Amino acid sequence: MSTPTLATVSPKFSEAMLNDIIRDYGGHKCTSWRFGDDSFGKGDSYLSEVYRMEIEDETAVAEGAADGQPLKVKMVVKTIPKNVGRRKTFRSDDFFRNEFNFYNVVISEFIKFQNSKQPKKPFDEWSKYLAGFSNGVNDFIAMEDLSPFGYGAASRRDGVGLAECILCMQTLGRFHALSLALKDQQPDKFHLLVKNVEETYYAQRLKPWYNNFIKVQIGIARDAIGQEYGGTELEKKVEKFFDCDLYDKMVYLTHTRNQNSVINHGDCWMPNFLFRYDANGVPVAVKMIDFQLARYSSPALDISFFIYSCTTQELRDAHYKELLQAYHQSLTEMLRDLGSNPDELFPFSELEKELHEFARFGCGMGIESVPFSLLEEHECPDLDLIQGEEAVPIEKVWILKNIKTKEGRQRLADVFKHAIDCGYLD
Repeated sequence: MSTPTLATVSPKFSEAMLNDIIRDYGGHKCTSWRFGDDSFGKGDSYLSEVYRMEIEDETAVAEGAADGQPLKVKMVVKTIPKNVGRRKTFRSDDFFRNEFNFYNVVISEFIKFQNSKQPKKPFDEWSKYLAGFSNGVNDFIAMEDLSPFGYGAASRRDGVGLAECILCMQTLGRFHALSLALKDQQPDKFHLLVKNVEETYYAQRLKPWYNNFIKVQIGIARDAIGQEYGGTELEKKVEKFFDCDLYDKMVYLTHTRNQNSVINHGDCWMPNFLFRYDANGVPVAVKMIDFQLARYSSPALDISFFIYSCTTQELRDAHYKELLQAYHQSLTEMLRDLGSNPDELFPFSELEKELHEFARFGCGMGIESVPFSLLEEHECPDLDLIQGEEAVPIEKVWILKNIKTKEGRQRLADVFKHAIDCGYLD
């Protein structure tokens, strides 16, 4: 493989842009740059090509560097695939545009609003945005690399424990509170803001792109439930859930809005949460990454996606109410700090209403995310083998088969068991 260049990332990724990044960190100019080793899993980035990169200013000393070390900035750069067939197959331009707008407009306004209120525990659980460009061909997004600060990914297969899940729920609570408070206090600004995120997964215009693939997922889910809960009342209730046009149901869930709707992260599965641990292995902080699926919808979409993609049935049985309370307490504290009344704006009863109406979304996403989470590295396709410049049906590329192990089938089936027990599929 040849050594990457700036043009490998994008013709718009220039030395002038590197100079701007260095200056943003207090330096003068970028005097050198280098790409790092690619350490990203094949299954973690379908929509992008991803690079690690370090830039340096030898004329400036890093802040706090007692030994006079030069200023260095490490970053992760996502770029739209160069393979045109791959790019069109996965509609990468739509996802890059959505994330570019999220960083340049949405989160920018959120942080301005937050800074004006000075909350005791601000929302800072995201990677610093450094630069980007979007035109559908030369798109890229450069973010601060969080690994030097001790952040790393959890296992997609093994999931995480209660402590990590509470951190994630608290983070989602603070993030959603920004939407609710801004909508409460500056509704005109908020409703202009939400026009900058678009639904990238579930919309009637996208049904031909995704509908055949969702049918594959339904078949896998039916097989798992049939093997683990065949002939039971649970199987009958799940069949009722599938006895419709599931894609249309997901469109309804993502597009139905009310006074509680917020800007969602949109892709709340484990690869998009990075954790930092103390010396004893206790998780102390989390960051969310990858906002390509950001959408305006019920907060229950993010919550249910996370719960059903990232937690085990054992953890849900023991701690589900605790997780919801962690989310709501965090949201409540943030709303109060931002100057809104949480008791009027979003009491716990409203959270329960949202979940009863919209948490079935997590089941619809779980039939994709759980089978993907169970894939071994060698089972993930090499997307750059897509030939030509035309889109390929995604079910021909994202190859999912019936789950082989009882443990894996149980994990998928238990998504529905929990939702049914909570009354979410009534």
